[in-house]
Amino acid sequence: MIDALLREDEDNRRRALEMDSFIVEAPAGAGKTELLTQRFLRLLATVDEPEEIIAITFTRKAAGEMRQRIQESLHAAHAGVMPDAAHKRITFDLACKALARSAECGWQLETQPGRLRLTTIDALCASLARQMPLLSRFGAQPGVAEDARHHYIEAARRALDHLEDNDAHAQKVAIVLGYLDNDVTRLVNLLSDMLARREQWREIAQLEQPEAAIEDAVCALVNEELALIATTLNDAWQNRLMPLARFAAARLAQSDDQSGEESATRIQRLQDWAEPLLPDVTQLADWRALAALSLTQKNEPRKTVTVKNGFPADKEFKAQKDAMLAFLAALDSAVVTALQRIRDLPQVEHAGEHSQDEIIQALVGLMKLAAAELWLVFRENGEVDFGELSARAITALGDEFDPTDLGLRLDYRIRHLLVDEFQDTSPMQIELLKRLTAGWQPNDGRTLFAVGDPMQSIYRFRKADVGLFLHVAKTGIGGLPLTLLRLSRNNRSCPAVVDWINAHFPPVFPAADEPLRGEIAYRPFVATRETLPQAGVSVHLVAVDQSADGETVARHEAQKMIALISEEWRQDPQRQIAVLVRARDHLAALVTALRQHTDWHFSAVDIEPLVGRQIVQDLIALTRALHHRGDRLNWLAILRAPWCGLTLADLFALAGDDHTATIWSLMNDARRVARLSADGQLRVQFMQSVLTGALAGQGRQRRRAWVENVWQQLGGPQCLISENAQANRLQDAYAFFNRLDTLDAAGRFAVDSLEDDMAALFAAVDAAADGRLQLMTIHKSKGLEFDTVILPGLHKKSSGRDAPLLAWDTFALTSGERLVAAPVNARRANKAEPTVYDFLQKLEQERKSNEEARVLYVAATRAVRRLHLVAGVWAGKEGTPGDGAELAPPLAGTPLGRLWLTLSASKLSLGEEDRSAVVQNVWANASDFDTDVASDVASDLATFVPQLVRQKNLPVRMLKPDSSVLSALSPPLTPPNTTDTFAQETTTDALAAALGTLTHACLEQMAGQVDVWDEARLNGLQPAAESWLASRGWAPAEASRGAARVVAMLRTAVTSEAGRWLLAAHENAAAELALSKVGATDTAESLGSMETRVVDRTFTDSGVRWIIDYKTADLGPQPSEAQFAAHAERFRAQLERYSHLFKGENLPQQLGIFYVAHGRLVRLAHHLCSAAGD
Repeated sequence: MIDALLREDEDNRRRALEMDSFIVEAPAGAGKTELLTQRFLRLLATVDEPEEIIAITFTRKAAGEMRQRIQESLHAAHAGVMPDAAHKRITFDLACKALARSAECGWQLETQPGRLRLTTIDALCASLARQMPLLSRFGAQPGVAEDARHHYIEAARRALDHLEDNDAHAQKVAIVLGYLDNDVTRLVNLLSDMLARREQWREIAQLEQPEAAIEDAVCALVNEELALIATTLNDAWQNRLMPLARFAAARLAQSDDQSGEESATRIQRLQDWAEPLLPDVTQLADWRALAALSLTQKNEPRKTVTVKNGFPADKEFKAQKDAMLAFLAALDSAVVTALQRIRDLPQVEHAGEHSQDEIIQALVGLMKLAAAELWLVFRENGEVDFGELSARAITALGDEFDPTDLGLRLDYRIRHLLVDEFQDTSPMQIELLKRLTAGWQPNDGRTLFAVGDPMQSIYRFRKADVGLFLHVAKTGIGGLPLTLLRLSRNNRSCPAVVDWINAHFPPVFPAADEPLRGEIAYRPFVATRETLPQAGVSVHLVAVDQSADGETVARHEAQKMIALISEEWRQDPQRQIAVLVRARDHLAALVTALRQHTDWHFSAVDIEPLVGRQIVQDLIALTRALHHRGDRLNWLAILRAPWCGLTLADLFALAGDDHTATIWSLMNDARRVARLSADGQLRVQFMQSVLTGALAGQGRQRRRAWVENVWQQLGGPQCLISENAQANRLQDAYAFFNRLDTLDAAGRFAVDSLEDDMAALFAAVDAAADGRLQLMTIHKSKGLEFDTVILPGLHKKSSGRDAPLLAWDTFALTSGERLVAAPVNARRANKAEPTVYDFLQKLEQERKSNEEARVLYVAATRAVRRLHLVAGVWAGKEGTPGDGAELAPPLAGTPLGRLWLTLSASKLSLGEEDRSAVVQNVWANASDFDTDVASDVASDLATFVPQLVRQKNLPVRMLKPDSSVLSALSPPLTPPNTTDTFAQETTTDALAAALGTLTHACLEQMAGQVDVWDEARLNGLQPAAESWLASRGWAPAEASRGAARVVAMLRTAVTSEAGRWLLAAHENAAAELALSKVGATDTAESLGSMETRVVDRTFTDSGVRWIIDYKTADLGPQPSEAQFAAHAERFRAQLERYSHLFKGENLPQQLGIFYVAHGRLVRLAHHLCSAAGD
């Protein structure tokens, strides 16, 4: 089998380079990026212009990686160095042919890599919408909100505000509110969730009579589901059951006992059953009777039958009872599944206070109203979400029968499309691809190449639908068929890991592909790399007695993981280890345990939320108090905070007997303050002196600067810098200030929602972490690999999601695609049968369950050498520590539950080993562990960091000069007037200075999204730049000339290799980053004094902090190396000052000057002493 798979893999990789359209299944570690690179290079050798090829990815990182691979291949070909690896030699040959074509056509790809079109799907949509502003209804190009939830909530509230109007809108709102028991909060939440997915229900909104179309679709759906069920419960099966069913129904009809289970009433329908049932909705009740007769209320096959089921215990009925028991015993899994599916089918008829039709009409009308309000909210804020961007891009293209000018133009220009991660496409993205390839035919010279792995489709929460991959593989896209190619090589993991996955994962996956329910059968793969020492898979079961709770298990899991990490590093200190989890909170206990190992540093990206940390809570209280003097709770909080630290006794003396006056007025009441202790009086007087000036200055500066300055004057940073805390906690404070600045700039600052708005903040990565230990979610790990992977919490069930306001789905029936939708069930509804909504939700639950199997597969396939699976298990009913009791089976649907059968763990007693893997059992007795550790686990991640320190001395002193307090300020549209701003280049030419300012502002916008800045977008800057210059007093001719100069410099920047690299997405990146440092003196006069620098571009790459300054100076037509070096040296002192602002990171630094007009990066030699050496 292995040889056959490898031969098929080799043949399919060769076919993938042919000039046809393909969809490629590439399993984990198959090298799909290399295949995409080869395909792109192959196409370059055939096109007239490189822009005729577009490669689409889902993330900027993936687009950047593919671009880098292509450029490296072209450079290697140019250098003529033939690689040793066979697959690299194929890439080398293709790159040589691409370079030959470039030379033949004059493309100059070596110096103009910007002509290679590798982009994200969101950037492509933005480009399409921008090219047709009238049809896309954008006009001026808006921004794109990374998180548009606040817009959805605002639009939902505005829609409900129509209740006050006396019109049709008010009636719709009233009907829906009444249906939901007038729960306004619930309706706002449900409606905002619907707005986030509005592209999925646009079809419903466009129906003239949605209720009639939906009812017809439900009937057709039930008929087809019954037809499918009838293939299993066929005539022969029904004929065997028929006499037994009639007997049971007759006995139940004659019984005087009406207290039996509800199924008895259903079974009585079969009293006159004489013909096999038809797959028709009119006979659905009879089909349900078959399920009632055969299954228990728990949906399991009956093991016995009684008089309540129609089989009395009388001897005269023994033959019928025995026959029924034999019939039930013969039920196989396929029959049981078919019977269970009958119970899931929805009842078509409904009755209630409002008819189903009226509810659907009102819901659809309300959603359309909310969508219209959302569009107004978008216009007011000058930004849209990604869904709107995609919808407008599709509008701009037109359809197959009525394409727009843009669609026709692109049809001529685009010859080849490559799509990465195709398993994660959404219906709207498929529609976009249909529009882009409309009219394409096989063998017409245009190709579509899609690559993905349906076993790694794990982004359903982002609207990805793995069923689309299967559908496209079968039917193509639009009228374009795609040939399916399957790869099977795994170049990442050791054979021991791959073999274990192949042995244990097939039962975890469904038996066959089924697009409707998102079912993907397992595809085996073959390891191609060498065997490494200590490679393999271990399963560690942390066994506890029945009284143990989840926190106890988590604590012992953490101790086990600490031991595993120690052992891995004992074997190889450089081994890279990743702990992957499905949810962030699964890491809480491990983080607590790791904090106790002070010599261990770990990287945890977006894992530890900041909103629960004391410093952030205090800053939220300070911000709220400053904005609302009547907020007694937060005023008391800031008096209790470390910078003041009033005792509870002093707080009670100040405000305990007055519940109406503001705390601020009480602080200004001398007689009341005199009640406090001497220490308390000093503290209140200090707060009063700082806050008097702060409140008087409200509204005179940016909100962030105002709050931050108050915090500085109160001595907030000094509360963190002490022997009991760590200086890097300052990063948490400045993360708060950055977020505050972002909210304020976007016009979204609101005191009431401040805590919710801060929920997206996470702790910064430990600067000392070297990458050897990483904690992350499984979704974050996709595409990565690690020497060792640890998967904890496999006994835990995943959390559910809220029920949507309207459930819907499109089904491919024999009568065509049909839309089925239903409103959320009313809370007071008395449901005897499943509703359409229940059916759709059950279908969604099945899809989610199938995706969870794929999540486990993704996690396991990140491992190169070692894979550790860690889970808690409970002893059976009679189990006590150490007595050899069998383990209770895990919960169904958990990762461990999915693997349970293949591990044979149900037969495993404590201390035994499973033959297929090393299964280690650790009996966890709570008395073996320190109680303090257990209490740490019970707290949230906020308790894992050092606590703030109450100030002992007043007045509060500012930080010492070596504390390096940094403040990351969001730059205003006009650059700040600081000593090192980008406008201050050595020039006496006012226009040159203005052009420098404008160029820097544009580069700031380009940073992190350089791929979207194509020639058309660059040219579009000309009128905007002219307008900007004219508004600052420059004559039209000068403004036009200056704008052209700016555009030319920007074009050079984005097409140069150095410029594209600097402007690409990097880790810890920022553009025009204003950094503030507290004044260097320790006197009261220096309180609040800061000096500010603005760093044009900074990021980390391979563990090095890059600090870049832009210069727009023109050094002549062909400046020499010496000229560049001499000119750059003039700015060394400026960059050295910047470097000291980052020294707290303890990272190596690289300083550089980027000459925008020349596309040239000049590095400056630099050696910065570490903080430890100061």
